[in-house]
Amino acid sequence: MSRSLTWPEPLTRGGERPSDCKPLTRSLVSRGWTFNRRPWPPCLIVPGTGHSPNAKRLAVRSHALQRPTALQVLTFAPWFGCLIWLSSAAWFWCDDAFISFRYVRNLIEGRGLVFNPGEYVEGYTNFLWVLELAGLWSLFGVRPEAAAVALSSIYTIGTVALVLVWATHSSLGRQRLLIAWMALGLVCTSATFAVWTSSGLETRQFTFYVVAATVGMAFAPKRRGAQVAISLCLAAAAYTRPEGLMLAGCCLAYHTIRNTTLGQVFAWRDLVALFGPFAALVAAHFLFRCGYYGEWLPNTYYAKHVRPWYESGFRYLVAAVLETGLYLLVPLTGWALRRRWRRPGGSAPALVLLMVFAHMAYLLRIGGDHFEFRPLDFYWPLLAVPTAQGICDLSTDLQARMKRQRRSPAWLSVPVLSLGLFCPVLLYANAIQVALLVKSAGRQGRPETKGFYLELDRGNIGWLLRLPAMPALVAISNDLRRQNTKHAVGARFVEHREFARLQRSDWAPYERAERGVIPTDAAMRLGVVGIAPFYVPDLTFIDSFGLTDATVARTRVRKPNSKRIIAHDRRPPANYLYERGVNFLLRPAAGSEAEALAAANYALEVAHELWMPFDVGDHQWANDRFAHRDLRTVHRFDLGEAAGNRFRVNDEEYHGERFLARFEDDFDGWEREGTAITNRRDHALYHRQAPIYGHVGPGVLTSYHPTDGDVPVGTARSPTFVAEPDQALVFLIAGGKADALGLRLLADGREVQTWRGENSDRFRLVAYPLSAVASHTLQLELFDHDATRWGHLMVDHVMLAGPLGTQPVTGRRAPPGI
Repeated sequence: MSRSLTWPEPLTRGGERPSDCKPLTRSLVSRGWTFNRRPWPPCLIVPGTGHSPNAKRLAVRSHALQRPTALQVLTFAPWFGCLIWLSSAAWFWCDDAFISFRYVRNLIEGRGLVFNPGEYVEGYTNFLWVLELAGLWSLFGVRPEAAAVALSSIYTIGTVALVLVWATHSSLGRQRLLIAWMALGLVCTSATFAVWTSSGLETRQFTFYVVAATVGMAFAPKRRGAQVAISLCLAAAAYTRPEGLMLAGCCLAYHTIRNTTLGQVFAWRDLVALFGPFAALVAAHFLFRCGYYGEWLPNTYYAKHVRPWYESGFRYLVAAVLETGLYLLVPLTGWALRRRWRRPGGSAPALVLLMVFAHMAYLLRIGGDHFEFRPLDFYWPLLAVPTAQGICDLSTDLQARMKRQRRSPAWLSVPVLSLGLFCPVLLYANAIQVALLVKSAGRQGRPETKGFYLELDRGNIGWLLRLPAMPALVAISNDLRRQNTKHAVGARFVEHREFARLQRSDWAPYERAERGVIPTDAAMRLGVVGIAPFYVPDLTFIDSFGLTDATVARTRVRKPNSKRIIAHDRRPPANYLYERGVNFLLRPAAGSEAEALAAANYALEVAHELWMPFDVGDHQWANDRFAHRDLRTVHRFDLGEAAGNRFRVNDEEYHGERFLARFEDDFDGWEREGTAITNRRDHALYHRQAPIYGHVGPGVLTSYHPTDGDVPVGTARSPTFVAEPDQALVFLIAGGKADALGLRLLADGREVQTWRGENSDRFRLVAYPLSAVASHTLQLELFDHDATRWGHLMVDHVMLAGPLGTQPVTGRRAPPGI
C-alpha cells in the first residue's frame, strides 16, 4: 500500500525554483520517499504501508495554504440561490408517493406492510423509504406528507455537500476551488435536479446514497472503515430503489478492473469489507420479500414491465440527452478520465461513466419512465465534478498548445480558459430544461395540464433560438416530447402537481372522518391508487393497473408497443372485479348534505360538516349495510315492499305502488326470444366488463350473453299491464345507445316511447308519467339487434309508482329522467 502527497510550492528551500530542488529531493529519498518524475508539481510517494514522519505535517500545511477565503466562498452563493428558486418553482406532490404513505399507515396501525389488509402484495419499490417514514410517524408523530418533504430536502443538501467534498478533494490550489465552483453550478442550475427535490418520492434519497458510494470508491477504497461505509451506502441505495443492485454491480466491476489494470494485488479482505455487508443486507431483503410476500421481485416489476420497449426507451433517452446536455457532460467526463485514470482518486470518472451507460441500457430496454427523467436524477451530481475536471483539463491542453505555437497572451490563463469553456457548457446543458420548467410552472388546473405538452418556439423562447445549433436541438426535442406524451412517457411535473392538488382537495378532508364507517366488504376499483386510498384507509381499493394488485399485474397485455401507455398497460382479467366484490363508488368529500346528494345517491355524515357521498353496485346491499346509520338518499330502493321505494326525478317525488319485474329468482313472466336475453342468476355480468353500479339485488334483465358478450341478439317482452292516470313507469336502465337496441313501451301494440343506455354500465333511473296511455293495454319490450361493441342493454327494478306531490329540491341533483 502506498500513499501520495502533492509537493506544494512552500516546501522549496529559500524560494528555490522547482528545477533547483535536487538537495531537498535527495533528502526526502533518503527518508524512504520515492520521486515520481512528472510535470511540476512533482508527486512524492511512500512505498509499502509505512508513513513518513513528515507526511501528516506536510499534508496539513498544504491544505491550510489552500483554504478558501470568504470572498471565494461568496461566489458559491448564486448557485445555491438558483437551486432554491428552481426547486420552489417546481415544488409538487406526486400521487404515487401516497401509495407508499398508505403502506406506512397500515404498518403503524398494525395491519402489516400491506396496501389492503390481508393482501400481501409489495406495491412499493422503496423499502427503506417506507421504513423511515413509518419510524418518523410512529416515534415522533411526523406525518408522511411532512416527513417526505423534510427528508428530500435533507438528502438534497447532503448530495450537494458530497459534490463539494468530491470537488475540493480531487485537485489542489486554485484549480480545486474552480472545479468546485463549476461543479456546483452544473448541479444547482439543473432544472431536472430541482424538480425531484420535492414530490414526496424517494428519488433524492437514492441519489444521495449512490453519490456517497461513488465518492467513497474514489477516495477511500483501501481504508477498512470506509469500505464498510461504502458497502452500507450501496445497500441503502438498493433498499431505496431496485436499480441500486445494478449500480452496486458497476462498483464491483470498477473495483476489479481498476485493481487489475493498475497491477495492484487483489485483496480478498478488501473485497469482503467492500461488498460483504451489502450482500448480507440485500440477501436479507430478498428473503424477507419471499417470506412475507411470496415473491422474489416486487409486484411493481410485473405491473410495469410488459415486454422490451426499445423504441420508447430510445426516444426517452435522446430527449434526456438533448434537454439536459448529456451530449456535453459525458464527453467532458471522458476527457477527465483520459488524463486522470492512474492518479489516486482520479479514476472516479470511469465509475461514473460505467454507472451511467449501464443505467441507460436498462432504461432503453424498459422504455424509459412515466416521470420526467426521474430515474436519471443521480446523473447530474455524478457527472458534475468530472465535467468540471474535464473543462479544466481541456483548458490546460489548449493553453499548452497555444504556448507551443506562441499564440497565448499573458492574461489567458487556465482559469480564464476554463471559465470561457464553462459558460457555453452551462448554457447549452440547462437552457432547454430551464425554459420548459419556467414556461410550464405557471399552468393551473387539471384540464390545462392533463397530457401536458409544451411546444418551445419563437413565441416563448425567441432569445434562445438565436444561439448556434439551438433551433435544431429545440426542434428535435419538441418532436420527441410530442411522441413521448402520446405514451405517457416523461410526463412533466406540472401534470402531476395539478392532479395531486385536485386529488388532495377532494380526498384529504376524509382524514377527519370517523373510522369504521365503511363496511368491511366494500371494495372500489380505482386507476390512481395514491391519494384517495391514503386518506380513506378503511376501504379496499383494487388497482386497475396492477401496481398494488398481484392478479392484475400478471394479466397478459396483447396490444402492440405502438399503442401502449407506459406503466398503465395492465387491466383486470375477465371476471376478476366480480370475484373481488367491487361494489362501492366513493365520491370526493362534501361539506353539506345537499352537496353530497348532488354528487351521489347516498350521503352519510362522517364528521362535523363532513359528508361522504357514494354510489353502490347493489342498492339492496346499501340498505343492509347501513341500516343502523342515518343514511340520506336521493332515491331509496327496496326489494321487499313496493311502498319502501322513493324516487325524486325532475323535482317530482314518487313512491312505489306495484312491482312489474325484479328479475331475482326468474324472469317474472317476461317472454324471451333469441339467445341473448338472460339474467344475473345465469350469467356473471362482470365478465370482460367494468363494474356495474346501481342495480337492486343481484338479478337484472340483460342482453349480454354469458360467453359471446355483445354478439348475440334477441328480445324480451313483459306481461301486459294497465296503469292509473296518476301513475308513472319507473325503472333502471344501462348499456348501449345504438338505434338497434333499447327498451320500448307499447300501448295496444303501438310504440309510445323508447329508452336506451348511454354506453355505460351505471344504471340511471327513468320515470315516465303514464297519464296519456292509462286507458290502454301496456307492455314493455327489450330488443337487441346490435352485435357490435356496447350492443347490449340492462334493465332492472321495473315498477309502477304514484306521485307524492311537487316540491322544489334545493341544492340536490335531479337524476337523469326522460
